[in-house]
Amino acid sequence: MNKILIDTMHIYALLTSKDILCVKLSQALDDEKITGVISVTTLTELLILLGKDVYKETLNELLSLNNMEIVETDRTIAIRAGELHMMYRVPLGDSLIAATGIIEGIKHVLTDDEHFDLIDNLIKPINLRTALRMAR
Repeated sequence: MNKILIDTMHIYALLTSKDILCVKLSQALDDEKITGVISVTTLTELLILLGKDVYKETLNELLSLNNMEIVETDRTIAIRAGELHMMYRVPLGDSLIAATGIIEGIKHVLTDDEHFDLIDNLIKPINLRTALRMAR
């Protein structure tokens, strides 16, 4: 089964959008066709995006998704994130997210953020359609 690191904006869309592709991603996770992996940094970013009133309900929804792993930031991930930030100028939040995937051995990150292209030799950015093809 393919493991895909999922960037915050796609988690946000997964939880708030009724777009057919987001629904298909949710279904692929529920059907265990792919395993989604997120960094705890995404939880912080979701709180900021959603606001505190909506965040708790949405967090419970995220935690109830089948086949979604939330990875804690440890010393190894933190150091790797610092290296990515210094070497490639990837913003700190995305450095933490990318480092999570790299340290976990994940090959693909579902993202639309162009700065992930700077580190595509370490973890390959993919779009939602590609992620869904991987779920087949």
